[in-house]
Amino acid sequence: MKKILVLALAMVAISFASCGNKAQKNAEEIIDSTEAVVEDVNAAADEAIAALSEQIEKNDASALQTALEAIKAKVASFIAANPELAKEYLGKVQGFLKENADKIKAVIGDNAAISSLVDGISNLPSESVDALMGAGDALKALGIDATAKAADAVEGAVEGAKDAVEGAKDAAVDAVKDAKDAAVNKANEAVEGAKEKAGEAIDKAASDAKKKLGL
Repeated sequence: MKKILVLALAMVAISFASCGNKAQKNAEEIIDSTEAVVEDVNAAADEAIAALSEQIEKNDASALQTALEAIKAKVASFIAANPELAKEYLGKVQGFLKENADKIKAVIGDNAAISSLVDGISNLPSESVDALMGAGDALKALGIDATAKAADAVEGAVEGAKDAVEGAKDAAVDAVKDAKDAAVNKANEAVEGAKEKAGEAIDKAASDAKKKLGL
């Protein structure tokens, strides 16, 4: 996933290279920041997997439950920040849970609470953001509220639209003012030009009259 994100952003950087050094620098900064985010997600997933592995080796069901609760909390925080991050994180953690299902089962035995937690995390749809965000009941069963993220998105869109309207209004006012100022300046320039030409015409007429009078 990291390679795909970096490659896609690299293509963006190349496409904008003709716009100058500033565009290239901005594209490079985007790639760097994206790499950093991907690294953070991978690091968080690796940390979670390491914690699970440790508790499986120790055969400690209680500590394993704590590790699973931490994973659930991390998923919730990623969903609130960016569902794409949650999807990537889940994909790695779920892979471990499924590969080690038998070992986990041996540790938790008949503990229904931990089993439910494992199943809840393992069965969250992580193939796409839409699927994950659309799994309302599955998320709710884990105590994760995805509707808050949706509400934030709607509110953000509304605020964005308001800002765009205000920006357009300000731009229109500025455009009218600029046009008016330009028209006034042009008129003033025309008046000054006319005065100058009129003065020149008067001077020339006076000069011609003096010549005719022999003065």
